[in-house]
Amino acid sequence: MVEIERVFWDLGRGISGARKIWRLLRREGITVARCTVERLMRRQGLCSAPDLVEAR
Repeated sequence: MVEIERVFWDLGRGISGARKIWRLLRREGITVARCTVERLMRRQGLCSAPDLVEAR
C-alpha cells in the first residue's frame, strides 16, 4: 500500500488512475495484479481526477 500511495502522489499530485500506477509499479519491478491496485486505491480513498471536458 505504501508503494501505491508513493507512486500516486509522485505523479503530479494524484492525477493517475489505477492502470497508470499498476504499469509504473511493474516498471519498478513490483509484481501486483491490477485489480489489487484498484482495490487498495479504493481502500485508501485514492482516485484519479475527473475529466474536465464539459458536455454540450
